[in-house]
Amino acid sequence: MICIEYEGLHEIKSSLVVLKNVSGAVFDEIVFVKVPNELPRAGRVIQIDGDTAVVLVFEGTRGLTLDETKVKFTGRLLKMRLSEEILGRVFDGLARPRDGLGEVFAEEKREISGAALNPVERIYPRNYIHRWLT
Repeated sequence: MICIEYEGLHEIKSSLVVLKNVSGAVFDEIVFVKVPNELPRAGRVIQIDGDTAVVLVFEGTRGLTLDETKVKFTGRLLKMRLSEEILGRVFDGLARPRDGLGEVFAEEKREISGAALNPVERIYPRNYIHRWLT
């Protein structure tokens, strides 16, 4: 796993940041956005166009500047711990527990991102319970 850090942003727009001259970025890659005197914020690469990467910053872009912001590309995709322990639990967009019940302890971790489902290729439901609204 190769981590690459870039300093400076090309653009900040709402919860998105745009970086130019990026190499090796991967769609859905997890990144950490750092500004001086603050904890890093997590984000995800949502678009790549040549050497330009667009990152969705999960924890907002308030306080980010074009010059002082650093973005660390982790080279990995988002994974979640899997076990029966997660049933009924509440998680945030980074698969962190948000229900106050503590961490999930499981040996198996799987990537959350997967291949997109083509709706045209889905099997049409023939047997289902139909309920009429009155």
